[in-house]
Amino acid sequence: MTGQDIQTEAIGTWMNKNELEKNLSIGMYGPPELKHDEKTHYLGEFKERVIRLLTRKQVAEPAVYPEIVEALKDKRAVRLVISGDIVDSFVEKYEALARGLGKSYTVVHDPELKGETGLAVVSRDAVDVEKINVPDRELRLSKLGLSKTLINAAGKKVCPHCLEEIIHADPGETINYQKLTWSDRFWGEHCLGCVHKPN
Repeated sequence: MTGQDIQTEAIGTWMNKNELEKNLSIGMYGPPELKHDEKTHYLGEFKERVIRLLTRKQVAEPAVYPEIVEALKDKRAVRLVISGDIVDSFVEKYEALARGLGKSYTVVHDPELKGETGLAVVSRDAVDVEKINVPDRELRLSKLGLSKTLINAAGKKVCPHCLEEIIHADPGETINYQKLTWSDRFWGEHCLGCVHKPN
């Protein structure tokens, strides 16, 4: 029996109950909920409403995933949902991003949540996006030819040469880097993309 068959059977069973049985059931177990098991894996949302999602591990990385920026810019996106199990300092960058793009965000604290979903961009209606999982940033950028040192310099200042290398690989990644200025160099700062590059 598929999940859809079980859901259909449960709805049929509920509809066949008289009013007294329905009221007793609601009083004892709460109102019936569609696709409860599915929603526990997607931070309380239906899978068909998820545009993009990150794992808890991805949310805890210092960099912002450009795919989430694009998903929040999607006209169908209405809200960012974040797992309450993640430390605030890791999610603040995404909350700020949502605010900056005029989208609301919700932090969900629910012990029934399962799976590794740490963050999801969701729509009000079904969108049925085929690939909702965002690929690992380090793996993706390595395939594009960026060094591990430069990938790990996210959130730091890099020289114009390294910034150009980043833009060439993925223009969306510029959100994660700052340009190192002459003034910065004067005060002793160095490009974290160049410092550890092999000669």
